Amino acid sequence: LVEGKADAALAASIFHYREFSIKETKEYLRSNGVPVRL
Repeated sequence: LVEGKADAALAASIFHYREFSIKETKEYLRSNGVPVRL
């Protein structure tokens, strides 16, 4: 995401199969320097 300078990413399957919550995913991305809306 960061190196490729993506504006968006598709992550539906990790939410559909409840591997991670949306909140967990956003917190992880934010803590790793990816700007997200919380």
